[in-house]
Amino acid sequence: MPSEGCCTHLLPWSPMDLVVSNPPYIFRKDMEQLAPEIYSYEDLLALDGGDEGMDIITHILTLAPQLLNASGSIFLEVDPRHPELVSSWLQSHPDLHLSLVGVREDFCGRPRFLHVQKSAP
Repeated sequence: MPSEGCCTHLLPWSPMDLVVSNPPYIFRKDMEQLAPEIYSYEDLLALDGGDEGMDIITHILTLAPQLLNASGSIFLEVDPRHPELVSSWLQSHPDLHLSLVGVREDFCGRPRFLHVQKSAP
């Protein structure tokens, strides 16, 4: 579970046009399958995104209406399983006035980069 202050320190600088984040997004069940060089040297808190890898992602999206200007955007690097999960999550939270407007692939053709945009209420 993300700490309450995870992104709130950004609020004094809002509204922003753009937020770019590479949040912890690895599914907790996948943590034990990480390559030894990653598991041994990376801070595990920077990798573990919770049960579905969405803990920090949803925290960022929940805070987005306060962070972004009227048509501001968030760009996220995510797990290839996340575009569908994020889309569903956003649809279940229409009060946030956020839409998934783009999904881009990485060099291996996997959907890894999301463009989420705020719209007027």
